Amino acid sequence: MDDLMNSDNGRDEVRVATPSGCESVELSGSILDLKRPRHESLESVPVPVDPFIPIRTGDLTRLLFDDPASTAFERSKLNAFARLLANILHYQSFTGLKRLQELYAPLDPDSDCLFIQDESTVLTEDSDEAFLAPFERILLRGNFRPLHIDEIRDAIQAPNEMGLNYVPNLGLFEHLRVYVRGRTPVTRIVRNLGTRFRRRAVVLDGYQRVVVMLKFKKGLDFGPYARSDALYLRLFKDVPRVDMEMHLPEQGTKVRMRWVDRAQIASPLVVGFPTLLFKLFFASIVSPMLLAGVIVGPISAGINSFFGFQRAKQRHLSLLIRHLYYLNLANNGSVINRVVGAAEDEDYKESLIAYYFLRRHHLENHSSRTTPLVLRDRVRAYLKTKLDLCVDFEVEDALRKLCELGLVKIDAATGEIESISLDQALIRLREVWTGFHPETPCRPIDES
Repeated sequence: MDDLMNSDNGRDEVRVATPSGCESVELSGSILDLKRPRHESLESVPVPVDPFIPIRTGDLTRLLFDDPASTAFERSKLNAFARLLANILHYQSFTGLKRLQELYAPLDPDSDCLFIQDESTVLTEDSDEAFLAPFERILLRGNFRPLHIDEIRDAIQAPNEMGLNYVPNLGLFEHLRVYVRGRTPVTRIVRNLGTRFRRRAVVLDGYQRVVVMLKFKKGLDFGPYARSDALYLRLFKDVPRVDMEMHLPEQGTKVRMRWVDRAQIASPLVVGFPTLLFKLFFASIVSPMLLAGVIVGPISAGINSFFGFQRAKQRHLSLLIRHLYYLNLANNGSVINRVVGAAEDEDYKESLIAYYFLRRHHLENHSSRTTPLVLRDRVRAYLKTKLDLCVDFEVEDALRKLCELGLVKIDAATGEIESISLDQALIRLREVWTGFHPETPCRPIDES
């Protein structure tokens, strides 16, 4: 087997020997053009919202294979197929993981290893881009999507649940890239004018997972915790869109005082100015001590309003610390492990569910040929009916992986896909695995 890393198709993975059915097939463009032919029809399927399949790999395997119509022997072969597929994808992901760790080594601010001259990876001008390019492809494989810089800026500027407005200062960063996955409602407890200053629970639109990659520009000195030669990686969960500033360094955002806050601070002087003049005139005649009291009253009210604004900032910082403690999933090098694992899981789930429904189509229709659109719609309908999940199933990714493994063939003329039988698939996966480990060939399934 050729153990080269493939980067041409946007994936970092070990290439396996490609069977003849996939030699000249392009998996983008006309071949997987998801336009439904006129003679095909399916009942309406749900409108997809996200390509992420929020099911554990083990749960999905059991869910698919728990078919009362299948015999015990068929289920044993399906489980053998799933184990071989998982092992192959894990081996490929592990190879990609080690490569990413090598690329990240000179950029890791948490490294506790010695630098060995002529042996360790050296930090260069291109080290950050050399790491970010394959890492972002892994994120896409894990069904993360990038946020455009304008989306990040708008999210920072949106008032949060405490009514604080933040101003972004993104010019400090040489790199700032944010990837998100999954949508989820996030509940926050607020108390403001809109709730009549009573504690109320509000539901905010949020992301299930957020990955932040940032690097400060050279020449900036923010102390030992913000180095310009390091690339910082962060992974968070359950992040409200309006709280994006909480997940960036404090140097990149600052609180802006709203006109309401300014008015609240200045109102004791402005509103009471005529009365203040009269009281000053009267107090100057009656008593100097009374004059001091008249002056101090409005000033102290304005100062109290100013410190009220500062207290709101402190409460928000306290909330930030609490959320980051419980909602931070990984930092720097450990983010790579989590992201590569997530990509491996998504590859497995997409490949398994695609092959399973190709096989179901063959058994039910006595034909091993179908189209990507029919496969995609059938998977969507199954997930919606079975689990009430609305998933934008990425049929192109699934078929690309199955084609690389030699489990499906694609007709370049019609775009139809044809799967091989389960017995042939087991033989093919054994060949792939043996190619990785020729000294330990796979044992045949016990068919007794």
